[in-house]
Amino acid sequence: MNHNPPMKQRILSFSCFLLYLGLVTLPMMIAASAHLPHRPWLDELSSAMAMLAFNIILLEFLTTGRIVFLSKWMGINWILQIHQLFSRTAILLLIGHPFLYSLPNHPSYAPGPANENYLGMSGATLMTGLLGLITLGALIGLALTRTHSKTSYESWRASHAIMAVIIASAGLHHTLEAGRYAQSPWVMHYWQVAFGIAISSLIWGYLIKPLIQKSHPYQVTSIKQIAHQIWALNIRSIKPSSRVAYQAGQFAWLKLKSTHPLYENPFSISSAPSQSANELSFIIKDLGDFTHQVTELNAGDLVYVDGAYGNFGKLVTSIVQNNESIVMIAGGVGIAPIISLLRELAANHNQINQPIHLIYGNRIQEQMIDLSTLVDLQIFKQLTITPVISEPSANWTGITGILDTTTLQQALEKTNGINKQTRYFVCGAAEMIDGVEHALEALSVDTHRIDSEKFQYDFTKKTARTRNAVISWGIGSMALIASAIYFTKI
Repeated sequence: MNHNPPMKQRILSFSCFLLYLGLVTLPMMIAASAHLPHRPWLDELSSAMAMLAFNIILLEFLTTGRIVFLSKWMGINWILQIHQLFSRTAILLLIGHPFLYSLPNHPSYAPGPANENYLGMSGATLMTGLLGLITLGALIGLALTRTHSKTSYESWRASHAIMAVIIASAGLHHTLEAGRYAQSPWVMHYWQVAFGIAISSLIWGYLIKPLIQKSHPYQVTSIKQIAHQIWALNIRSIKPSSRVAYQAGQFAWLKLKSTHPLYENPFSISSAPSQSANELSFIIKDLGDFTHQVTELNAGDLVYVDGAYGNFGKLVTSIVQNNESIVMIAGGVGIAPIISLLRELAANHNQINQPIHLIYGNRIQEQMIDLSTLVDLQIFKQLTITPVISEPSANWTGITGILDTTTLQQALEKTNGINKQTRYFVCGAAEMIDGVEHALEALSVDTHRIDSEKFQYDFTKKTARTRNAVISWGIGSMALIASAIYFTKI
């Protein structure tokens, strides 16, 4: 049995993690090559921490999950964990670094940049340093509380972008004017180029990309309700040459009728690339706001697509070829990428004989989609579909409850329980994925056999995946601090 694809993915993830850490330390390594006279080691450590922190901030602009090839290679999980966790590292380093300085500030009788005898702090650099630090704290705080606040997604996103520009600009001024090593031409040029790339990524996303999307519209071919609050949206590229290239299981950002940069939401694609190349399908739950606007679309309305992103389910074809059993667990509208995977398998195989078990959770029966109207289920000779309802009607005779250890164990018993060679594909809301992963862990399922993608993370959840992410972050942060200490000795 071939287990190389998952192993290759783990090696790729580890290699990219090391590459990320290397990029973070790059300005510090350039600074070491300047061979400036040494200062007390605490002052050198403080400067190194500041360089690491500011470089993390600039790299944050590139780890938002909106780089197509990186998203496809690494998946949204890996990218957003880097983005969300290392922002914490940056703020901890920035908070700590001013308290380490032991040299006096810039004396009035010695104009010019800082040297080995004094710091180069001025009123302006002090203000930009404080501005950047306070704004960074506010940005992270708003990000952590976004799901519990009543702030609209569009308002949060606009404020996030504005604060990111303030942080980067204030940080650049503080670094170039107060940073001793930034007086070295190579270090100064590095910060200028890195800042330019960071700001360019915002300009690309908020200005240039919408202009490009304007000339590559999709058109609604149909929008219909297929279950309670569940709608199927089908769109077609007006220009066949500009269609979105995607793989089954990925998602795309949709804009309705306008290319306004703030008004867009991500939705999983439910069609498969083997179908009509010019068409995309989505299954969307009407939860109000943007999702309700989708239900009000009419045939002929224009939709703009940014994508595709993510790599959920990219191993499903190789798993089928290896004849491994599959368990797909979908919560609510999380059925969309599962349908995409099933459609791809159905399109590329005349018959699929290995066991595939779909566990499909919903709040009420009326929200269940009739999958036979969307997928040719006859091709799957050992397909088992087990619905789980959390708020059943009086006549419901199936499994009742949320998708937890009890309900999953009951469902898995229908297909000979747990098999150590089984692959698990989990899709749904973030809380649902956390709950299912925790349940599968309790059922002794190896984390590496679970495929899922989330847009938001609660790192307090005690699942194996979040524990591994936090451990990796801790090790990476300690490695960065160790590199800063080593910098003081060079």
